[in-house]
Amino acid sequence: MTSFYNEILNVVTEGLSTLVAAQEAGKTQKNPVSETVFLSAWVTKMIKQQRFDHCVSKTLLQWQKQSRTMGKNAQLKVQFERIKNTLSALNDTNGKSTTINAELIESFYRVLEQADWLITNEYEVNRKVSHHTDGQASLVVCAAQYKQSIDEQGALVKPLSFYVRGNTQQFIDLAYQQGVLLYKITDYKSKVKFHGEFVIYPDNAGSQLPELPTVAY
Repeated sequence: MTSFYNEILNVVTEGLSTLVAAQEAGKTQKNPVSETVFLSAWVTKMIKQQRFDHCVSKTLLQWQKQSRTMGKNAQLKVQFERIKNTLSALNDTNGKSTTINAELIESFYRVLEQADWLITNEYEVNRKVSHHTDGQASLVVCAAQYKQSIDEQGALVKPLSFYVRGNTQQFIDLAYQQGVLLYKITDYKSKVKFHGEFVIYPDNAGSQLPELPTVAY
């Protein structure tokens, strides 16, 4: 089964290389308007040809819609470059992303604590709960879900929810520095009051675009 992670990386890599080839051949100019027009047409062509696996179809349609409604402000080239840099930087020589395990998650917790985040991971989150932090940035992880998501060898084998309140871009950036990609479920409303929900997946293999870090390291 083709993973979204690898297929979307294939999409943006091919799109950018096709754009460069067209520019070098003098078929399109090097400016935001021309680049967006070119990539918009390329995306539409890929949709019609069903060039890529079905798992990325929704994302291609979203890009097509963005380019039609936003024009050059869709910044497709910038999006493609950010996605390519973000994902390829985490891949090993076999095209596999970070192996996420208990040790790595604990390391991420320590990094967050150093950045003055409050980590709460000893309770079960099985219904709507309140969590008061007096304004401190907060991460809540359900103890029961964590136990079910980690196997006996300590590897993450099922998706795990992170409930987040605070500077989400900082949270995304710090996770990425540990090799972890976050996939957003909601910005704000979740099982934990005032916390958004993000999910991490085994080997970073989510089924949608991850939240992108400020800089791909």
